[in-house]
Amino acid sequence: MPLLSLGKCKFEIGKLDLQAFDEEIEVKWPAIARFGGRPARQHTGFGEDPIHLSGLLYPEEIGGRAEYDKLKATARARRPVTLVTWSTELDNEATIWGQFVILRVSGGHTKFGPDGKSRKIAFDTEIAPLGDIAAVAERWF
Repeated sequence: MPLLSLGKCKFEIGKLDLQAFDEEIEVKWPAIARFGGRPARQHTGFGEDPIHLSGLLYPEEIGGRAEYDKLKATARARRPVTLVTWSTELDNEATIWGQFVILRVSGGHTKFGPDGKSRKIAFDTEIAPLGDIAAVAERWF
């Protein structure tokens, strides 16, 4: 069962091996100077709320180079994709986060074999919501 799906790219133990899911949420409250008093804060919106996904592949043993290539191809397609996460702790509950765009995919290739291919790939992916994420996440049971 996948842990996370980003469009057709499935992150799971064994294929596109997800190691970390880091999210940032920014709420903007800049200080506004007031005459004769302390500054006050006013809500002016939200940040981009990026999510960073990182993982580790050993294409000869765990995961596959094709899955990593599919992730890069999805980014190059320049189309929003749906982000879905699963939780096996809650009877396989899925959360649909909504539409996201892939901002960046980077990979570190090490442990090269005699064929010149890397035997270890550490990858990082940055995604961001296409629109307002606050009202999105639906639960499926």
